[in-house]
Amino acid sequence: MKDRNNRQVHNPGPRDQDVSKYCKRLGVDVAEERKLLRLLGKHAPLHEIRSNLPPGQPRFR
Repeated sequence: MKDRNNRQVHNPGPRDQDVSKYCKRLGVDVAEERKLLRLLGKHAPLHEIRSNLPPGQPRFR
């Protein structure tokens, strides 16, 4: 019986983002930024930050 090469592929998970820098880049107000820092901590995955942000203002053309 032949040995099969059982290679495993490593898929890295989402990188953690700095919550305060991301909020400043998007223009989130200070109270909302404090709430996110309390909820998520200093670093969190991007999808967690986006899912906990309030809906933004619509951009009309």
